[in-house]
Amino acid sequence: MRIVSYNILKGGEGRADPLCEVILAQRPDIVALVEANCADVLERISHRLDMDYVVAEGNKNASALLSRWPIVESINHALLRPGLSRSLLEAVVQEPSGRQWVVGVLHLHPHASEADEQARERELEVVLDVFARHRKAQTPHLLAGDFNANSPVQRIDPAALKPESRSEWDANGGRIPRRVVQRLLDAGYVDTLAAARPEDAATVGSFSTQHPGQRVDYIFAWGTDPAQIKDAWVERDRLARYASDHFPVAAEIL
Repeated sequence: MRIVSYNILKGGEGRADPLCEVILAQRPDIVALVEANCADVLERISHRLDMDYVVAEGNKNASALLSRWPIVESINHALLRPGLSRSLLEAVVQEPSGRQWVVGVLHLHPHASEADEQARERELEVVLDVFARHRKAQTPHLLAGDFNANSPVQRIDPAALKPESRSEWDANGGRIPRRVVQRLLDAGYVDTLAAARPEDAATVGSFSTQHPGQRVDYIFAWGTDPAQIKDAWVERDRLARYASDHFPVAAEIL
């Protein structure tokens, strides 16, 4: 199964075709979209990809899941659970073989100050609580999206950050907090890029496309043997640089 996670920037209006080209080049079975705010863009992308989709309006922005297999269940948790500033979609996709994939598509609070990391920590506790039943039942599942959080393994060069993030780096005393991703790792979630390409996980950024000094977009797997993560990558070709302000991330799981 190949999955792509992509923040398409403010709904992707005026950029549906380049976004489609970037996504199609990954040959995905499932696509998680963040800031999927425009119905016309979603319709065009789903038509070009020949995929069904479900969209969950959030408190700010929306998340969507597209799939070439049937989407048999979905829940918009941002409408049901307090404490989420943006969006959280849970969906179940069923392969022709009958195997089901549980996927969460999420968007956490942005920015890189200590106060922002604390806000994300509070949101993450909601996310972990939502998926606790799957962990208790030992059900493998994926969390994908824009976490707006940095990995403890990433080597961040402040000179490569966008100016706003660089200012936050300086205000934090020359660092960016890493606790949110560490909390996910401690809960048993596997960073697919770190499992498949550890050097890329440490050095390759997904945001912003013009100043790619941070990796804030992830696909995490729970209940999957890391050996089953065949590959993972950040797509940084030339078209991706201009289609959005984030590069898409992808993974192939056996």
